Amino acid sequence: MKDIIYEIIGSILIVRDLVEESKLLEFSKRMMKKYPSIQTVVIQTSKVGGVERTREFEYYMGKDTFETLYKEYGNIFLVNISTSFFSPRLSYERERIAKMVKKGEIILNFFSGVGPFSISIATKCNNCIIHSIEINENAYQYLLKNIELNKCKEKVKAYLGDAFDIVPQLFFNKVDRVLLPLPLEAEHALPLAYHSLKKGRGIIHWQITEKVHEKEITLEQIKQNIQEILDKNHIDASFYVETLKNIRWVAPRIAHKAIDLVFN
Repeated sequence: MKDIIYEIIGSILIVRDLVEESKLLEFSKRMMKKYPSIQTVVIQTSKVGGVERTREFEYYMGKDTFETLYKEYGNIFLVNISTSFFSPRLSYERERIAKMVKKGEIILNFFSGVGPFSISIATKCNNCIIHSIEINENAYQYLLKNIELNKCKEKVKAYLGDAFDIVPQLFFNKVDRVLLPLPLEAEHALPLAYHSLKKGRGIIHWQITEKVHEKEITLEQIKQNIQEILDKNHIDASFYVETLKNIRWVAPRIAHKAIDLVFN
């Protein structure tokens, strides 16, 4: 029998593939016994999609709810998995970036969701500000709640709307560091992120997905792709790739990559 694909977010066990009833019941009971914190089991019935980055679920057993509290590196996030995107698999990436931020930085998060990247930074940095934009109104409301839960109201500033509208109006030439944690908008967002940097200098944390035939994407390929995007948008800028790392494989030949771009 193939392994059942699943993930756990807080008290919710998500079964991510179709399983026959008898196997699903046995698996759910076994997981709830192994992990007493699991109170709800749901079945994912669609992939993440749409501008608001949501996926669909069916309730299966346990407590009938899609809302849960998730704890990570000392922070706590309230999330409704049916209305807001959230991935525990990005926990290390959030912590990694949070540790890089320096005192007094102004940071811009294009796609903040319920706040995991922004709040992870806010609870570790000194005297920094994280401007956090979210287009999904449900996720935005949870972002506000999570700012309160983690006591970082003075550091995390929330904006409801489309980053591609808000950023040109408010943030050109204003920030030291930009977060782009949405691979689907990677190419579209990079030029705006560059224009947000003070005098075109700073760091952009860029996430992308790449279709590859081998399990490696070369640094030269990445640099060439970036240069093509800049040229296409008439941006003449000097940059280097400080970090290129694999976050996960989203499919056998599709890599989810984290890239730290330094513009100088």
